[in-house]
Amino acid sequence: MFRYIPFLLLALLLFITSPVSASDYEQQREQIIQQRESLKAEIAANVEKIDNLPEEEKEQAVNAVTKLKREDTRLAAYEKAYTKALGYESEVVYTSASRSLPFPIVDLKLGELVPGEFIPIYQAAAQQYGVDWNVLAAIHKVETDFSRHPTMISSANAVGHMQFMPATFRAYGVDGNNDGMRDPWQLEDAIYSAANYLASSGYKTDVRKAIWHYNHSEEYINKVLGVAAGIRGF
Repeated sequence: MFRYIPFLLLALLLFITSPVSASDYEQQREQIIQQRESLKAEIAANVEKIDNLPEEEKEQAVNAVTKLKREDTRLAAYEKAYTKALGYESEVVYTSASRSLPFPIVDLKLGELVPGEFIPIYQAAAQQYGVDWNVLAAIHKVETDFSRHPTMISSANAVGHMQFMPATFRAYGVDGNNDGMRDPWQLEDAIYSAANYLASSGYKTDVRKAIWHYNHSEEYINKVLGVAAGIRGF
């Protein structure tokens, strides 16, 4: 039988929602590097087996290898994000000028700033759909702590990096990385889909209403806008 280790489950155990120290980030990055090495070895071993499999098993085997490669790509993004997080040497300090904003500021401490590797994705999606990149980043932070949530599945069964209900993703999900698929578990797809959903919900004319469509809660809207203001501050 063609078999592969469920690296997705192993990787998700690494991402916790509570604040962590720089040493924790280094340890988690090293664990990811080790997982990627094992993953690449399994990919290579399984690729070698494909030619010797019966025809009826080859398609399943190729699909399994594709899933492994996608998981390696996902882990690579996290590895880069942790590397970037380790580069932050001080906390962000906000001035009293920020207090004039009509929503609370959320301080982003060491290790909680926007992962630098994600910013170009937010910005590209924001430009394409006419939304603000810092709002996309704030939703990512509020929903899954920049994809560090242990399971990235909510109690309401919203899934993926940006927490889409399956029906909503079917309606508004887009192929952000041009690989021919729409997947809420794929980072670019999730971010571009969130931008598309906000734009389709009237972001250009009413930001709060568009965010309300994402989550029907005034508290949620204020929290997202608060985080967005903090992100814009740096």
